[in-house]
Amino acid sequence: MRTKTISSTAFAATLLVLAFAASGLVNPASAQQQKFTAKLSGNTEVPPVNTAGAGLASFQLSADGKSLNYQLNVTKMSSVMGAHIHNGKQGQNGPVVAGLFNPTMSGPATGAVNGQLSKGTITSTDLTGPLGGKQVSDLVNLLKSGGAYVNVHTTQNQNGEIRGQITSGTASSASTATATTAATTTTPPPSPSTSSTPKY
Repeated sequence: MRTKTISSTAFAATLLVLAFAASGLVNPASAQQQKFTAKLSGNTEVPPVNTAGAGLASFQLSADGKSLNYQLNVTKMSSVMGAHIHNGKQGQNGPVVAGLFNPTMSGPATGAVNGQLSKGTITSTDLTGPLGGKQVSDLVNLLKSGGAYVNVHTTQNQNGEIRGQITSGTASSASTATATTAATTTTPPPSPSTSSTPKY
C-alpha cells in the first residue's frame, strides 16, 4: 500500500506539472537568465565612421526579470561623451531608450579608454524615449526583436563613433577576451566641450 501511495502521488504530481505547462504557467526557458550582446564598430554606424575603436556590450536579465545588468567595454577610444541603447533596426538611426554611460552627455568627455567604460543595472525608471514609463520586459522584447543597438558617442563623432546591434546570446570567447582583458587606461579628461549640445 505504501508503494502504491507513493506512485499515485508521483503520478498526480506529473499530471499537475503537465497541466501547468499546457496552460503556459510553467515555462522553463523563461526561468533562465537571458543574455544579450552587441559587437561595436565604426562600420555599423549610419553613416559609417572611420575609426580604430571597437567595443563589446554584454547584458543579462535578472532572475525576476525586473532589471537588466550590463557591462560595456571599448578599445582604442578617447573623448567618450556618452553611450546608450537606441531603438532602431540595423541600418537605421533611432531614439535613446536607456543610458549606459553619462546618459545626458552633459559631463566632461573621458580621456583614452581601453577596457571597461561602464557597468551597471537598468530598471524601469531608467527607460526613456519610446520606452519611458514602461517595464524592463518591454526593453527585453525590443532586444529580442533585433530592434535595438548600442551607440557610443565621442566629441569627434557626437552622433556616434562605434555602434552594434544587440542580439540574443553571448559573444564568442575570442571577442569577449579582446574586449574584457584589455588593460583599462584612462587619461585625465579635458575641459568640458564648449560646443553646442549634440544630437543623439
